[in-house]
Amino acid sequence: MKKWLSAHWKTVAVAACLAFMFMATGYAAEGDAPAVRAAPTLLDNMKEAGFMEYILLFVSIAGLALCLQAIVTLRSHLLRPPELSIQLIDHCTQGDIQGALDAAQADSSFLGAVATATLSNHQYGKEAMESAMSDMGEIESHKVMNKIGTLNLIAAIAPMLGLTGTTVGMMATFSEMSRGGEGVTPDKMAKGISIALVCTFTGLMVAIPLLVVAYIIKAMVTKVIFEIVNDCNEMIRITTSGAPVEEQA
Repeated sequence: MKKWLSAHWKTVAVAACLAFMFMATGYAAEGDAPAVRAAPTLLDNMKEAGFMEYILLFVSIAGLALCLQAIVTLRSHLLRPPELSIQLIDHCTQGDIQGALDAAQADSSFLGAVATATLSNHQYGKEAMESAMSDMGEIESHKVMNKIGTLNLIAAIAPMLGLTGTTVGMMATFSEMSRGGEGVTPDKMAKGISIALVCTFTGLMVAIPLLVVAYIIKAMVTKVIFEIVNDCNEMIRITTSGAPVEEQA
């Protein structure tokens, strides 16, 4: 299941977005008199909102796809496999540095990459190992944080795109009002303003979930990075002193 999600996350994202749009067709504003006419659905208003709404729809699909990708690929046990952490500490405690290095090289996780760089410099001493750990940690952290940064970027752009669409719609509505004539009625004015506000609504609906998910993922990743640093520091202490911290105390 995990491998399938990793390979088909784009398809899942598009399907989820289409399902949302399908459910939106059943949405209708409440409070209208049933004898007058059926209220337009959210999808109807989105269709009339203009080109900016289509841009927002594309942004929402891209944001959802990236969000699902981050959720699938940035899980804590993928960044820092618990069994690998235990295995590395055990090998180092037994003095089997080569065994620990082989185990780290065989794993493509965040921990595996940092541990490989750290243990590869064990013959050069503690400072060399710490420097290698720091350098590789920055590289791997940059890769991970780039994904979260993309989510934050989309979350920041979506409300501005929505506001742009609303501004264009309001300009068109007031321009029509300025011409006057019998065709300008309060109900048509209200409809034009309502359609214009759909862009702002869509932008907020895209931004708010992405901000929440990005914050949660960033907090989790930050915690995992600290744990990886602790694991590598433990390996450095063991390999440079010949005994684990518990025995030194």
